[in-house]
Amino acid sequence: MGFSVSQKTLERLEWPEILRRLRGHLRSPGAAGRLLAAGPDGTPAAALFEADAAGVRRRLAETAEALRVLETRQLPPLGGAADLAATLGRARKGGALGAPDLLEVGATLAALQETARFLGRHGELAPRLAELGDRIAAHPLLRAEIEGCLDASGEVRDEASQPLCEARRLVHRLAAEIQQRVAGMLRQSEIRAHLSDDYFTVRNDRYVLPVRAEARGAVPGIVHDASRSGTTLFVEPEALVELNNRHKEAELVVEQETRRVLRELSASVAEVADDVAAGLDTLGAIDLAFARAHLAREQHAVAPEMGEAGVIALPQLRHPLIPRDEAVPNDLWLGERHRVLVLSGPNAGGKTVAMKAVALAVICARAGLFVPAAAPARIDLFDAVLADIGDEQDIREHLSTFSAHMANLAQIVGRADARSLVVLDEIGVGTDPGEGAALAQAALEVLADSGARIITTTHYRLLKELAEVDDRFANASVEFDAETQAPTYRLRMGLPGTSSASAVAARMGMPRRVLERTDELLSGEDRQLDRMLAELSASRSALERERRAGARVRAEGEAARAEYTRKLERLQERRDRLYRSMREDLDRAFRDAHERIAAVVREVQRGGGSAQRAAEAREELLALQRRARAQVPPPAPTLRPVDWSRARPGDPVLVAEGGPARLVALPDRRGRVAVRLGSARVVVPRERVGAAAPDSVPAGPEHPARPIGAAPEISDADRAPCDLRGLRVDEAVARLGEALDRAASAGLEQLTVIHGIGTGALRRAVRAHLRDSPYVARFLPGAPEQGGEGVTTAFLER
Repeated sequence: MGFSVSQKTLERLEWPEILRRLRGHLRSPGAAGRLLAAGPDGTPAAALFEADAAGVRRRLAETAEALRVLETRQLPPLGGAADLAATLGRARKGGALGAPDLLEVGATLAALQETARFLGRHGELAPRLAELGDRIAAHPLLRAEIEGCLDASGEVRDEASQPLCEARRLVHRLAAEIQQRVAGMLRQSEIRAHLSDDYFTVRNDRYVLPVRAEARGAVPGIVHDASRSGTTLFVEPEALVELNNRHKEAELVVEQETRRVLRELSASVAEVADDVAAGLDTLGAIDLAFARAHLAREQHAVAPEMGEAGVIALPQLRHPLIPRDEAVPNDLWLGERHRVLVLSGPNAGGKTVAMKAVALAVICARAGLFVPAAAPARIDLFDAVLADIGDEQDIREHLSTFSAHMANLAQIVGRADARSLVVLDEIGVGTDPGEGAALAQAALEVLADSGARIITTTHYRLLKELAEVDDRFANASVEFDAETQAPTYRLRMGLPGTSSASAVAARMGMPRRVLERTDELLSGEDRQLDRMLAELSASRSALERERRAGARVRAEGEAARAEYTRKLERLQERRDRLYRSMREDLDRAFRDAHERIAAVVREVQRGGGSAQRAAEAREELLALQRRARAQVPPPAPTLRPVDWSRARPGDPVLVAEGGPARLVALPDRRGRVAVRLGSARVVVPRERVGAAAPDSVPAGPEHPARPIGAAPEISDADRAPCDLRGLRVDEAVARLGEALDRAASAGLEQLTVIHGIGTGALRRAVRAHLRDSPYVARFLPGAPEQGGEGVTTAFLER
């Protein structure tokens, strides 16, 4: 299969600039080599283009994974690797590597190992990249051996070899002994008198003294060098010859042992050279994936879907080389309902830019790059991109004559097939307009017959009319603003555009008399068609402005409603907090009052106290209850379902936690209902809207005070069990307190409390309250026939 695109086409589409930006994000030499590698036909970066659909999808998936890793604000450690092609080749041939080469190998092994570890830690986010990391053979033992034998400066460590360590110690000891002895010679007057200066130096790795030439015989020894002027001879004294020899021998041992260590390390590198080369290749692929991710984030690009039907669907497409804040995004479709897209409109209006953006998107996808468009973008697999682009502003263009364009077009027609994308800029120009238009139409029809997908720019009216007679063709145009007499660079699918040559000429400063004469020379039919197209374009522009204004107003309204909803929720939360606080205060007051009343009841039952005191205590409790009812907000109204099939806007409804309202709109597809609360229009879920049930306020029993000693009047309600099932714990405890008050006032001996089993929370709360109640002497679980643990029987104090 493979992918075919010529170097000339890539240059016309400015693909080298894409590569330059991609190269700016690379950190390893292997990845940079891939960008520089050319194919057999000289195509630059041919290694980037995948051969089949599976490879393209794999590369796009790797880009997506790298982008997810980048979102964690972490980068793989790719920067330490070096280009080892020459080093590994020398090692394979048995050559000895120098210390700098070995240090590069060690640093590269470290980068390979750290990258594999990094990807392993991000295996959930990037499984394919982690799999690539698993393929890397980092050889940590060789890395440790290199680091153990060489220090950061490339010097072989003493620890690398015992003979080396011993030889270096001997060298240092002998050098110190030689320096000590020669320093003693400098202090001897019979020698110092013949020296040209008071120092010693080294010549040919031997310690020597600077002796005046005329005093040569006064200092016996071996002459190793002379000064440039010849007045000084550098003489090795006879007394130092033996020591210098031993020192030189020790240095030779150090040199030989150092070479041996480097040879052994080189041999170890040769053994794993293939693994290291493969690891560097894998590292390059990983680096490229992250560079593609960097570029995607930089361009706000998305991953395109990919099929085999020759479809291109690119919503909000931008040219990748135009800054995002300057580019005008456009929607573009090709291949699903039509094969040929004819782009028309004014010069300098963006036709060629749009065409190039599509071709670049196809090429980028083939290389695993994301495309600067909105999701869901789709680019089906094309095996060739064929182009004839004559950009007059490109100084590198050398084939601008009609004959050169025809030669290129002939090759394209001969090569195109159903898996080709063909882009043609101003097809048929450069000759008689009538003949050029006919030739262009014929070429496009033959290309359409081949199944290729074609985008062409044109000013020929004949080509614009093809969409009306051939359903394989479709029109698209770039807008021209009639008010500003300038292009908007917006692409409109389905409509041809006018060339607006006169308007463009006027904007470029053409004299008025030339423009007036041009209008006279145009035929009436041409003027009428251009006028209709211009009016249609102006109408579409006005509608688009109104649509954007409506969208802006709608967005503002949605924001206002969202803010109102947030404020309402905050108010409801505040009300709930206040309600809970008030309930807690009232609960404490109730408990205190219950305890006081219980004490009075016990005192009355024992025969002490007075009816007046009991009546006062009871009146205090009733007053507290009235105050509680006055302060506690009424419960939320009970909603009954609304028959939405019969509901109409304007119907009265009830909103949970909102009160009475009027229906504005029926539920939408998301189940949201618009209602009017007072003067505000709000949107709430349909579950919170209903018809209010009739209000029912349960009245608590009133127990009038009775004289002391009078027999209590026990009603059926007093004898009834206290059923707390279905209540919250706080509600159940409050109702239990009221029931104990009534039972104690009525003189009952026991009270049956039904709380159910459930999770046991309500049972524990009930029994804890009974244990603390002054009315209760003891309590027991219910008998099996009563309900067992779901019932508690409280026995009251007499």
